Amino acid sequence: MAKKSSIGTPASGNPQGEPGDQLSCEDLLDQGIDLDAVFDEYIFSRGAEGIRRMAAGINRLKTPRDHFSMVENIAALEETKSALTAMQATQAVAYEDSLSAERQSQKIRERNPGWGASKDVALAMRLSPKQGTRFTKDARVLRDDLPHTAEALKQGKLIWAQVQVVITGTRNLQTSNRRLIDRLLWEEGTRCFDQGTQLLAQAIEYWAKIFEPQTEADLEALAKKNRCVGVQQISPHEVLLKGRFPLPMGIALAQVLARETEYAQNRPGEERNAAQIRADSFYELVTGLNVAQQPPLEILLVMDAAVLSEDSNEPVLIPGYGLISAQRAREMIAADRAGGADELGIWVRGLFVENHSGRLVAMESYRRSFGGNLKKLIMVRDQYCRTPFCNAKIRDIDHVVQVRQDGETSAANGDGRCFSCNQTKEAPGWEEHPVKGERHSFQITTPSGHTYISTAPAQFGARPRQQLRRLIGEDPPG
Repeated sequence: MAKKSSIGTPASGNPQGEPGDQLSCEDLLDQGIDLDAVFDEYIFSRGAEGIRRMAAGINRLKTPRDHFSMVENIAALEETKSALTAMQATQAVAYEDSLSAERQSQKIRERNPGWGASKDVALAMRLSPKQGTRFTKDARVLRDDLPHTAEALKQGKLIWAQVQVVITGTRNLQTSNRRLIDRLLWEEGTRCFDQGTQLLAQAIEYWAKIFEPQTEADLEALAKKNRCVGVQQISPHEVLLKGRFPLPMGIALAQVLARETEYAQNRPGEERNAAQIRADSFYELVTGLNVAQQPPLEILLVMDAAVLSEDSNEPVLIPGYGLISAQRAREMIAADRAGGADELGIWVRGLFVENHSGRLVAMESYRRSFGGNLKKLIMVRDQYCRTPFCNAKIRDIDHVVQVRQDGETSAANGDGRCFSCNQTKEAPGWEEHPVKGERHSFQITTPSGHTYISTAPAQFGARPRQQLRRLIGEDPPG
């Protein structure tokens, strides 16, 4: 039999063995050694390093020649992913519980002793803080209230997306009913899980309505609670405005827009279609401006200083919007300096980038002095929340080292954070301090003792030039 793998142990037929003798897996099995038990013991004894070695071993797997085995490997790897996700969920809840117990014993944060634990989990999983919190909460529901679903995930019978459907569908139910649905879903084996997530969600909704039928008043209250409006940029030139409203509010909005559309279409010479009229009417009613007016904006242009003198054609970044051409940026600055903009029009500020590092080095105002330039500088420098993997919009500009710890108010000791991350940094055991780097950097130490470095993104203007120099050994044209 061909030896598929071997380890440095005495060869069969030579119990004592000679140094360097190799045994294959088949040899060990012939000797009655339980390789599954050895593998389990290795993983258990080596902990995180054992898990990483297992992953490395899986990635040395050779692609089989026959199609059946290829697809069988894909299925086995998917089952492994599910089992690993189940263990991640178990470890996440265990860490939060352990941290909470430790703090309670020390009488620290007794009202919310687990504060910050899910953010620590998020960093470990390379997730945003919001996603990490959701994962930890879902993991707790899975452990406490959905034992059948949890066991199926461990065995690789489910994927995490299916588990999330079960959790979402039962989230607002009483604990007893959530557990009952967990049992019902598995009464006929995996039937409920073999037909896709839509039918799975439908089955859960069916049982939920039987156990906890919602009244019309409940649904109306939920609709009012869930009202929202959001704006999302979908292209360099467009945004998508979307919202949810309770039925009475939605009807009122529809009636107003229908009325405005009818008025406009009855005017002679109207060339806009109904959809365009509704969009214009909505804009005018919300902003109080006519669509022909220039909106009051201040535009920040992040650029290589050479762009101004036409020595460079590097694209220019407008934070929160995207890139524009160097020529368009020069035109905007020229128009602003000439006072060509409306009084309610666009004011332009240039923020200059150090060419070799992409570090933001200066802010220049072409109009009167504005207050809060330091805040604007940090906003543009950081672009998004500085917690690794977060990428949420910046809400707070705050100190890296807190004022109570003698942290100074400066660009070096300032950073942009979303609301959640700015609160999390106050959790016990969570520490941050600036570190030296080519661009603004600081180190985060979490309650578990793990450390992460947050580095401000390179501003456009340096990055493409550096990348091309590395690839082709010369500067790009322009």
